[in-house]
Amino acid sequence: MLFTLLPWLHTFGEKTHVTIHVDDSYKPYSYEHKKQAEGVYIEVLKAVFNNMIDFKVTMVPIAWQRGKQIMAKGKGFGLAPVFFHGHDWPYLYPYSLHFYEEKILPVCQEHIRPKDRKVWPNNYVGLRINNVVGFDGWGGEKFRQFIEKGKIKYGEVRGIENIILMTGLGRADCFLAEESSFDAVYSSLVKSRQFDIGIRYSSLVKGPVIGLDPVYIGYSQIAIEQGKYPFHKKFMKNFDIELYKLKKSGSVANIMRKAFIEH
Repeated sequence: MLFTLLPWLHTFGEKTHVTIHVDDSYKPYSYEHKKQAEGVYIEVLKAVFNNMIDFKVTMVPIAWQRGKQIMAKGKGFGLAPVFFHGHDWPYLYPYSLHFYEEKILPVCQEHIRPKDRKVWPNNYVGLRINNVVGFDGWGGEKFRQFIEKGKIKYGEVRGIENIILMTGLGRADCFLAEESSFDAVYSSLVKSRQFDIGIRYSSLVKGPVIGLDPVYIGYSQIAIEQGKYPFHKKFMKNFDIELYKLKKSGSVANIMRKAFIEH
């Protein structure tokens, strides 16, 4: 007899098998290496998932835009790491407890003097500012209005490494970044001599923090409404409880400190 095995029926022993899609190019937080998910956030999520005794969770790295499309079409259960988009992504809801808070800031060529440009985005009118593809929550509503009115030139680039290198070559004045992610990748590029300041690339300088954004797992509202994952309430509650325990014990902070060194 032929039948279709539903995603939520995949089991590992007594456990329900669950797939969470994760960003494949957001170093050092979440990225793909040898077809596996790695990164600082991945280590935190692994620690939580390992404590969820009723579930076997697999994290699948995916291009960010593709991940959003899968959630919008109801073809996947959860996507991480995401900011809260309940107000503008109708397909992604609800959200887990947050497991980190990111600091978003502009990084610019040195001659732009970003440290003197303290009012965002008003002090950045007339500049070309790039952003990571799909990270449309960065910069705020007024920034988006300035882009629509042509006051700021805007572009999107895939991956933090590419956006750093392009700006260093003078192909943009500034770009938006998460501070710790920029610090880690920029330092790695300089140490590996892929970013030779003064030879091929210009110096990059961080501007003021323009946003503080908690990071979550976001769940596909479309898939849940279609009944594709009847375990969703149990999974979400279990994840939040185990994450809460790890945060309260200080384990999340310890995991992240160690993971930043390794990644």
